[in-house]
Amino acid sequence: MGVALEKLPGIVERFPGGSVAVTQLDQAINLARSNSLWPLMFGTKCCAIEMLMATGAAHHDLARFGAEVARASVRQADLMVIAGAIVKKMAPRMRLLYEQMAEPRYVIATGSCAISGGPFMYNSYTIVRGADEIVPVDVYVPGCPPRPEAFFWGLMTLQKMIREGETIREPGIRRKPVMAALPEDVSMHDIRREICSALIEDNVVDVAKAADEKPWARKVREWIQKSSSR
Repeated sequence: MGVALEKLPGIVERFPGGSVAVTQLDQAINLARSNSLWPLMFGTKCCAIEMLMATGAAHHDLARFGAEVARASVRQADLMVIAGAIVKKMAPRMRLLYEQMAEPRYVIATGSCAISGGPFMYNSYTIVRGADEIVPVDVYVPGCPPRPEAFFWGLMTLQKMIREGETIREPGIRRKPVMAALPEDVSMHDIRREICSALIEDNVVDVAKAADEKPWARKVREWIQKSSSR
């Protein structure tokens, strides 16, 4: 189970004998999807060893974000993390893996080589100049290699994009990719402190205040009171 980074997408009203939750189907499905991403057990080059494997270790604990269930089968995965350079011989296989993933599927490209070819951009006969030449990318995470905190920043960006999207997308239409770069002059301790404070702040929900902010909350309360008085 992952960590909900957004407040509950709806209101919960209590009444004698139980409670009722009012929400929108899109918001509820997107919240579940964003906090239960299943990445493909997949790595292309050194970024997968230096950065991606460290994110799953106990020190960084990828499970906090609900994306620790790496799947060996592409048919059970919905997230492809491209970590490292892509050789041209590998490119058709990588496209095949992407096509076998079920919709909705998402792609994060991490590291300079996966984004643009890195130092192999010029005079290289074997390296692909960016993952977006093979598969559509949703989030880019720069670095060489990116730190685990930078990957988490990109993962949180993808989760935010999923929550803001629609559950049913039109065929062939995707949201523009974003660059999830960490701000400059930010230390590792600053990142951990910010992530910790964001998790604590976003997981504290004032139910009464959230209900009052909803335009249809008054109608729900009136309906509950009317039903209880019968």
